[in-house]
Amino acid sequence: MKYLLWADAVLAAVGATMTIAVGFVALVFSLYIDASPITRQGLSGVLIITSCFAVLFVVAVAATLGVKRARNWHWPLQALLALSLPLMWTIVTAQLRSP
Repeated sequence: MKYLLWADAVLAAVGATMTIAVGFVALVFSLYIDASPITRQGLSGVLIITSCFAVLFVVAVAATLGVKRARNWHWPLQALLALSLPLMWTIVTAQLRSP
């Protein structure tokens, strides 16, 4: 269980860091939305990516707390985390590849 706790905590830290970093990019895009058409078109993609990392953060924190407190409900959260990672990967890569 210790390795599961570490894995969940690392995913939570990555989710928090990326949410803050990409959220800052979204803030800058929203401030300069009229500067060029590229920022107007790119803002929705940046917001989607920020949302994906925020969801990763929330689910990973809940899973970490479940493992740390040895609750029975941590297994459904582990399954949700395992299922959501490939889905988020697909969404984020699709947004990064879009023109």
